[in-house]
Amino acid sequence: MDAFSPTVAPVAITWPRILPDEARTLAALAEDTEGPVIHIRKPEAPPAEMRRLLEELRASGADMRRFTLHYDEPLARSFGLGGVHLREAHSGKLPAGELRRSVSCHDWTEALRCAKRFDYVFLSPLFDSISKEGYRSRIDIGEAPARLRGHAGKIVALGGISASNIARCRTAGFDGAAALGALWHIENGSIDTERTLRNYRMLRRKWKAAGGSLQFISDGDMGTAEAFLQGGGRWIQLRMKETPPEEIVRRGREMLALCRKYGAVLIVNDHPALAAATGADGVHLGQSDMPPAEARRIVGEGAIIGSTANTFGQIAERNDLQTDYIGLGPFRYTTTKRNLAPLLGTEGYRDILARMRGADIGLPVVAIGGIETGDVPAILSTGVTGIALSGAVARAEDPHGATERFLAAMDRT
Repeated sequence: MDAFSPTVAPVAITWPRILPDEARTLAALAEDTEGPVIHIRKPEAPPAEMRRLLEELRASGADMRRFTLHYDEPLARSFGLGGVHLREAHSGKLPAGELRRSVSCHDWTEALRCAKRFDYVFLSPLFDSISKEGYRSRIDIGEAPARLRGHAGKIVALGGISASNIARCRTAGFDGAAALGALWHIENGSIDTERTLRNYRMLRRKWKAAGGSLQFISDGDMGTAEAFLQGGGRWIQLRMKETPPEEIVRRGREMLALCRKYGAVLIVNDHPALAAATGADGVHLGQSDMPPAEARRIVGEGAIIGSTANTFGQIAERNDLQTDYIGLGPFRYTTTKRNLAPLLGTEGYRDILARMRGADIGLPVVAIGGIETGDVPAILSTGVTGIALSGAVARAEDPHGATERFLAAMDRT
């Protein structure tokens, strides 16, 4: 597959008819370096209108490789598009490797079979559709972790994907998610480009935040951070307490460059303004820090915001679409943090996660606080989706090896 992958960011699927000024919105989506693969699906558009839309996109200077066209391989080729979405019965007509090839599936058996032959498949409807009235969920997301473990190919969730449930798709094991109804903001028959872009940024950050399965809380030591990344970690939170702001920004920029080298996420602790100055992927807020809605105005629509919590009530207060994940703890006593909240232990996690499910709160939850390798199976069995480490990596004789052992324990669970 080429550089534009449906696993990096949510896939955007167009409205079925061509809307006024749509080419401008599609080009704006395509400009984003962290932007999506964009599926152009226009069953209600005559061929002449389709060609005109593609001509407008090409004239705008949009990178045409970002686009995948549904069911018209010759037209996709003639405009230099990056992919074609096929009906499975016609899939043998296109040589592998020339274009991205995708297909739609509607049950697990079909999806797992097609994933071996296509670059990726859509599996739908996962949730009740937003754009198609009466198109109800037929896929049990509860089956996803077992179905998707170790599967060949890439399976992308489709159907009713929204900011409130996209994280569940990633933590369930889907390789990507595709949005239609939750993406486009349409008023009086026209697309509002800016609001559509904001919708996309929210979907993207929710997807990105759900990928923090193993996080390292770093005091700024570059050597230990790189050892964590070399060991397979892909998420660092920079937490430099009692450090001058200018030093946090300087070290944060160094850490960001290191994270980019490994394709990792960087979050800055406590300070939205410093996170923005650093260029980090987001900020993590404690209970006594700035409220998430206020922090959002500083870090922007695309930045991740994490929140620390110790109780279900605190999580419920942060379930506001501004918070993208929860750091829940402490699991046990830790010397790396002052003024500890009450210890939760496995049963505390189990109780809080059960209450979250009952309240339909789908925020990813990352356990934190004195966690050791042997704790991983019990913690993940509670429904927690990630683990954050500090001393277990920073004080390890071999931080690289410690990271590998935690990842291996998580993979086995």
